[in-house]
Amino acid sequence: MSLRRVILGLFIALTCFLVSRPSAQAANLPSYRAVYTLALDRASAQSGLVGAPGSMTIEWQDVCDGWSAVQHVTINLNEGSGNTMETDSRFASWESKDGLVFRFDVRNSRDGSLYEQFSGRATLSSQGGPGHVVYSAPGGKTLDIPKGAVFPSEHLFVLVDAAKKGEKILSRVVFDGASDEGMFEINAVIGALTPVATPNADLDSSLNTKYWPMRLDFFSMKVGVDLPEYETTVHLLENGMARELLLDYGNFKIRGTGDTVEFPPEPSC
Repeated sequence: MSLRRVILGLFIALTCFLVSRPSAQAANLPSYRAVYTLALDRASAQSGLVGAPGSMTIEWQDVCDGWSAVQHVTINLNEGSGNTMETDSRFASWESKDGLVFRFDVRNSRDGSLYEQFSGRATLSSQGGPGHVVYSAPGGKTLDIPKGAVFPSEHLFVLVDAAKKGEKILSRVVFDGASDEGMFEINAVIGALTPVATPNADLDSSLNTKYWPMRLDFFSMKVGVDLPEYETTVHLLENGMARELLLDYGNFKIRGTGDTVEFPPEPSC
């Protein structure tokens, strides 16, 4: 399973607007570092899981010439048989503010051993135009990006802008570089701006504001695939952060709840 894909989906959607004006939208979204607690929400007997404790840290920052993202996810998948699989996923990226260049490095480990790595540089010919990816890991791999695709930060701006306009459905192809396929078509269903029902006094006040409930379906780009590989439900705040999220793999679900958030100083560009 690729937990990294779901976590990136959260960043993409959230944490994660139109492609022609990302900078104006981005000016309203703060740099931040957020920590979430992950836990098994529900599991069927088929999944074999009895627990999935973990944590997720997301850092998203304005670095003057672009947007920097660093994510770290650890989850222990506890099976009813008594076996436990320790997963560790790390992601770092930089995206230019015009949305045309994206550098990425993804490393996935299982039980302390690195088993998967993707890194490289992706470029778009123009906003809304096609693109190309050259991987440094695995070496020699290249990939074409279709017209209309966007990178993760740009998708975040698009989602926030669509929500503010009251749009209910948004579909984009998003390249994040996190797997062999490299991209997904993400269909978002956006709910109305909703007040937090029970504010948590232990959280920063920024996590107790109104949010848009969103459901995101992640579809493979392969021909003939009609069903999403997984779904994510996220409570997206007006500042672009996620207060709560639910990762649905079909026979089990993992819930993420915001614990702490910090806002680093914005750069003097």
